[in-house]
Amino acid sequence: MAKSIIAALSLLTIAAAGQAQVKVDTTIKLDLLQAPVNPAFNILGISNTDIERPTDLTSFSASLQQASNNFTSFPNSYAAQVAPFLLRKDKYSLADFRGQKNAIPQSFLVSLGFTHQGPKGQENVDSLKTTKLGLGLKVSLIRPNWSEHTSALFDTLIQRQQRLKNVYTSVFERMSGQLWKKQDTLSGLERQGDLSDADRATFQRLVVEIGTLTTQLHNAAVQAADSSAAFQSLKNAAASFKSERIGFAVDLNSGFAMNFRQNNFDDAQLYRGGVWITAGFEGGNKRISALALLRYLYHPDTAFAGNVPNGIQYSTFDAGGKLLVPAMEGKFVFNVEAIYRSVLKKNVLDPSWRVVLNTEYDLGLNKKLTFAFGRDFDGTVTKGGNLVAAINFIAGFGSERKISK
Repeated sequence: MAKSIIAALSLLTIAAAGQAQVKVDTTIKLDLLQAPVNPAFNILGISNTDIERPTDLTSFSASLQQASNNFTSFPNSYAAQVAPFLLRKDKYSLADFRGQKNAIPQSFLVSLGFTHQGPKGQENVDSLKTTKLGLGLKVSLIRPNWSEHTSALFDTLIQRQQRLKNVYTSVFERMSGQLWKKQDTLSGLERQGDLSDADRATFQRLVVEIGTLTTQLHNAAVQAADSSAAFQSLKNAAASFKSERIGFAVDLNSGFAMNFRQNNFDDAQLYRGGVWITAGFEGGNKRISALALLRYLYHPDTAFAGNVPNGIQYSTFDAGGKLLVPAMEGKFVFNVEAIYRSVLKKNVLDPSWRVVLNTEYDLGLNKKLTFAFGRDFDGTVTKGGNLVAAINFIAGFGSERKISK
């Protein structure tokens, strides 16, 4: 029995030694966040953009938004987004993002938003400020494919990953002469059958020594690989990798928001709920993108910016479009969106509209800065309307991906 246990341990050790030659960690950190994605801000009615561009996700991202007031006060709106299926770093390699197979779990997003401000046009009036919380969900039903440029960069990563593995294997084999001798001795003892007490002690000692030596050789080979030209070449390729998708896209969103009127959690009221679809053509970093929005919203106490008269509850239907024009290889993105809102209950409120000019700047490595200016929805029959003026900072975390499994 004892001999069988020792033999099993030896086989496991030898197998581990053999497999160690190919266990090279090629996890790289990527710049994946193509555009702001925040369904919680959207359902709260404070988003810089209502028509969101399709994008790859990081595991976690955070947003800070400062509304108008000459940008002199602290941010008054915060949001956090989690992609639950991306939290496990080993679940998907970068290769798994290439096709459509895993599009739905990879794009599934849960967003939580918080804001403490007054109604539109009176955001900074302390006596009118209330706390609102929003929960949003987003998933890509159809995801654009990688562009030819991104596919070529990925193929380069695969080639340089293999070069790095070859360096590791070469170094490991060159240094492993002593390891093979110990394994030969161990195999010889195993073939003898019944072992004396002295041979059994030698057998156990060799098992421990082989395990220790395997770890030492692995660490030495990794260190040699990390200092090689192949490793530097892989790092350079990873630094230039940018996820760019081109093609038709369809995203499904939903969410609801609660209003705590007295800033008291015991006085909660449904503020807004809805579902919407964003669809269109994503042009990547060099071509114009065109997107469209269809959205249903339920408004218990507000249809546009003002309070609903007579306690009547409203539902609205929004339809709109957005054009995005990239510049400087996608570093800057200029876009304009227009949305028409109609009230589903007739003869109560006139329709309204929203037009926003938006600029996005890529700060690099999953950080975005956006600025928006335009006219928001307004429930009055004036020609003025409320202005949208907000700056938004987005940072993504958890963008580490193995190149391939």
